[in-house]
Amino acid sequence: MHGPLGQWFVRFRVANDKAEGIVAEIARGSTPGAGFYALISAAALIASLGLVANSPAVIIGAMLVSPLMSPIFGISLGMIRGDASLLGKSVRAEISGMALAVAFGALFGLLPVMVEATPEMLARTQPTLLDLLVAVFAGFAGTLAMVDDRISPALPGVAIATAIVPPLATCGLCLATGATQGASGAFLLFFANFVAILLVSALTFLAAGLAGGGARRVAGNMAVAILGFLLVSAYLTSSLASIIADHRQEERVRSALETVLAEDPNVSLVSVQRKDTGGGVDILASVRASRYLEPGRVAELEKAVAEGLKRDVRLAVRCTLNKDIFPPGGAVMVAAPSLDGALFTDKAPKDVKRLQTAEQALREYLSARPQILLMDVDLVHLADEPVVLATMQSPRTMIPQEVAEVETLLRQRLGDADIRLLARFLTPEDMASDGRILYGRAHFGPRDEAAQAVAGVVRNALAGLPELFVTALDVVRQGQEFLARAEIVGARLITPSEISQIEARAQAAAGATVRLAAWSRVALMVTDSRYQPVEEYTRQRLASGQGEAEATLPAPDAPSAPVAPGTSAAQGAPGP
Repeated sequence: MHGPLGQWFVRFRVANDKAEGIVAEIARGSTPGAGFYALISAAALIASLGLVANSPAVIIGAMLVSPLMSPIFGISLGMIRGDASLLGKSVRAEISGMALAVAFGALFGLLPVMVEATPEMLARTQPTLLDLLVAVFAGFAGTLAMVDDRISPALPGVAIATAIVPPLATCGLCLATGATQGASGAFLLFFANFVAILLVSALTFLAAGLAGGGARRVAGNMAVAILGFLLVSAYLTSSLASIIADHRQEERVRSALETVLAEDPNVSLVSVQRKDTGGGVDILASVRASRYLEPGRVAELEKAVAEGLKRDVRLAVRCTLNKDIFPPGGAVMVAAPSLDGALFTDKAPKDVKRLQTAEQALREYLSARPQILLMDVDLVHLADEPVVLATMQSPRTMIPQEVAEVETLLRQRLGDADIRLLARFLTPEDMASDGRILYGRAHFGPRDEAAQAVAGVVRNALAGLPELFVTALDVVRQGQEFLARAEIVGARLITPSEISQIEARAQAAAGATVRLAAWSRVALMVTDSRYQPVEEYTRQRLASGQGEAEATLPAPDAPSAPVAPGTSAAQGAPGP
């Protein structure tokens, strides 16, 4: 061979004394002994620990102590030189070392330390052609380090161990958990890398002039390695093509989902899981949202994905509810993951920023009003106007003046004079085993005998009023006085003068000030013989064995109004 390439091959060939040194060094490294097996055991345990802990740094530690590369070099050198003794010794060392690494991986897997499969483990159960290419280059680097004094063998040694020890440890871990498919995938990765390193190192040794015998003999010795390499390459190429096709399908699914979800600033896609079913594909999409998606929206997503894949699709959406809350005055957004590691950003779509800032402002405003609980915040567009829809739970509804006050706050925080507020209220009714809750302290905590005595006096006085019924009554002590709150239904409303008379009777009995506020409603069940509160009517029907559907007939709606001395309707509203 002439020209620059031929000159390079001539310079690459090693001298006879150097060749003898290389052969002797490889022969020593391929001779199994106590130290060899000790290092294999330690490397397998370290690799298993790194795999279970999902720690690349620990796995690299296993690579540093693994001696499995020397027997591979011994096998390749024995093949091209026709050295049966070196070949047999190296094969025994490699097989026994491989078996020992799998065994220690399995023993480690039997310990109660492995909870679930980690990404480091999964990456070694699905080999592809890319893994084979890594082994090819690693094998060349390692062999070159053996024949060229100017290259340190440390770095390529680690590169080769990368392809050997972790797959064997993964195989053992999979066998310990009964995951035979994962074990076969991990062993295939080991075998593919073993064959690749074997073939490349043999070719490198040939180029260095370390072969013995004629070319025909060398070719015959290497035929098995070449055939194995070609078969593994074909299989892994097919596997890689399948993974690429699978990845493209996943990208189409994600793209279709993200296109539809981009219309809603409250929802973001987290992950996608797919399963081919032959006739179609089943998809589980996990999303983060401030509320659950409606079934109609899921149907839109399913249709979009089916059109993108040109296949039948069954879709389920798993909603994870989340809210980002900042301290008072916070106005930034939580950033999407980025390479610079930023957590917050001022850059966000207009509607997303509107929604985030509006919810933050509402939570700050309502923090001083513990009786009002913010349930949900949404941004809708009504008549082309941006409207913040705030759903709140409260014992009373806000009056328009209060809504206008909050709306002004939102406009100031958003810097948007067009923003509107729509407040939607849910009125709760809290019930404990001892009755409706009007004051929480009356139902929970230490029993106040004095308050209970006042409650008895007030209840008796209210019971003496014509056409009125007490459905709930709570009394609590506040300082030197008692606060009483009653829920009353009847054919009429209680009057302020009746409230004053009852307060006087209770004060005389308790020897302390008693203030009574009554939530008075015109709401009764009326039969042909009498008036009855709905609760009493229901209780009697249940006691007489009537069906539940009849026993819980709805009470007729009627105007209601709270009446108490010096209180407005809002002030007299019951609540915990």
